[in-house]
Amino acid sequence: MKYLVLGSVNIDLTFRVDHIVNAGETLASESVSRNAGGKGANQAAALGKAGLEAYYGGKLGEDGEWILSKLRSFGVDTSLSVISSDCHTGQAIIQIDKSGQNCIVLDAGGNKMIDDDEIDSILSHFSAGDVIIMQNEVNSIATMMEKAHEKGMRICFNPSPFEDYLMTLPLSYVDTFFVNEIEGRTMAGWDKVPSSDEEFRELASDLLSIFPSAKFVLTAGKKGAYCVSAKDGIAYAPIVDYPVVDTTGAGDTFCGFFLAATERGMSNQEALEKASIASGIAVSRLGAMESMPFGKEVFGV
Repeated sequence: MKYLVLGSVNIDLTFRVDHIVNAGETLASESVSRNAGGKGANQAAALGKAGLEAYYGGKLGEDGEWILSKLRSFGVDTSLSVISSDCHTGQAIIQIDKSGQNCIVLDAGGNKMIDDDEIDSILSHFSAGDVIIMQNEVNSIATMMEKAHEKGMRICFNPSPFEDYLMTLPLSYVDTFFVNEIEGRTMAGWDKVPSSDEEFRELASDLLSIFPSAKFVLTAGKKGAYCVSAKDGIAYAPIVDYPVVDTTGAGDTFCGFFLAATERGMSNQEALEKASIASGIAVSRLGAMESMPFGKEVFGV
């Protein structure tokens, strides 16, 4: 089975700081680094590192070709990517404070310039039963969903960053949603912030009631993670508590390793546990793609 990530790629400029800068404040950084990023590329890296047959398709400028080389080193096929001289690669300015929390400013670049012909060309290499993973950092998501659905592909969607227009997309085509607690409660129309296990289970159930044919993977920060589907009910796994160095890419790691675990035939419960291990390892290391474990570290083989 092939796994295609049709999503964003960014050049991440990361500043290590004492605290997230305030309005009007000038703050000296402790260090600065340039890394590969973007939710799409990160999820592709996680899939590749986890041992799946992973493909990355996206649009970037010539300034980002080094990122494709990095993805290939993680086992990702990047031959379907569109490299254009008419755009630059997406950019991200990231601050990471001493507690490991981050804030990010994005410039889309080529991520928002994918056209229908390029989508058709990428999808022509896939067929019914293959999996496509998308996020909200590229344009033409509705078109991607429509075309992937027509081919009989299984659709996974991470609606991040969340925007209201996402609810107008053909979300009934989505097989698996990956959401954090903010995205989840926004989709469910919740005003209250869930804090207890009971409330997170209620939120998961409410999401399923809106999209009853889908599976929801709901991450709840330090509260753990939940998975709910009509077929299998609700599963839960606590976090695996590692020292936090950098949370960048933790959710992308979780997504990739959850899919890898289910590909190995594991139950939703086991997949949550393995994904929690993988994301725990990732936050204990600096970087996004670089911090992600390889499959052997999580699955043992």
